[in-house]
Amino acid sequence: MEDAIKAAVYGLYAYIKHSGVLIRQEKKEYQELLTKAVHLISLDPLVKQMCSEPLEYVPRNELQLLSRMRQLPEQIRSLHRDRLQQAETARLQSRSDRMEKGRQLIAQKYFDGAVQHLGRLSAEFADDAALQAQIGKMLFDINHIECITYFEKAVALDPQDHGSLAMMGVAFRKIRQFDNAERAYLAALERDQDNVNYLFNLSRVYIDAGKWTNAQETLRRVLDIDPTLGPARKALEFATRHCRDLM
Repeated sequence: MEDAIKAAVYGLYAYIKHSGVLIRQEKKEYQELLTKAVHLISLDPLVKQMCSEPLEYVPRNELQLLSRMRQLPEQIRSLHRDRLQQAETARLQSRSDRMEKGRQLIAQKYFDGAVQHLGRLSAEFADDAALQAQIGKMLFDINHIECITYFEKAVALDPQDHGSLAMMGVAFRKIRQFDNAERAYLAALERDQDNVNYLFNLSRVYIDAGKWTNAQETLRRVLDIDPTLGPARKALEFATRHCRDLM
């Protein structure tokens, strides 16, 4: 439609500029062409919506019509922008409403229904990294295996999402997949070096896996960063005792 409007504008401008040298028959033919072109444009639903009065070519009113026609392309683009904004607002509201329904299902202990509901939501917003991470967090307390799937989706969409990697580390530790937990935490630390929480939780993985030397090294690094962290000091003492018992 924008191309048709541009062509009509060009035709109007040319007619205004050169009508003085046209013979009567040429003027008549030109006016008939302009009438048809403007009529076709006026039938477009967007044009109808924007024009309070129908577009119509009237001889000797070319300048007024030209002014209106020149404004149409930007008005159409503005209308498209408004519609896209409205659609995006509705989309985000739908996402928010459906996330709330997922929370309600979990609160009501309809866990299978919550997993299915959130799975459909995830598929519909498959390119939304933040949403995938949110779903993972929502499912964390009810299904560690299921939540890992969503953290993996979040990281695939946003490789710098170290928070999801760390949550994956916790979930893997809970199901005693210690190698996967270690990889998740190390990947998180590549993106957020010297994060005390990640390091401390990594030390818990090593303790649960019986890797006492790794646990000691990690806990010493934690205490180098934050010497006041009491739980890390106690964990280091615990890991050190186990190392001595193995000697």
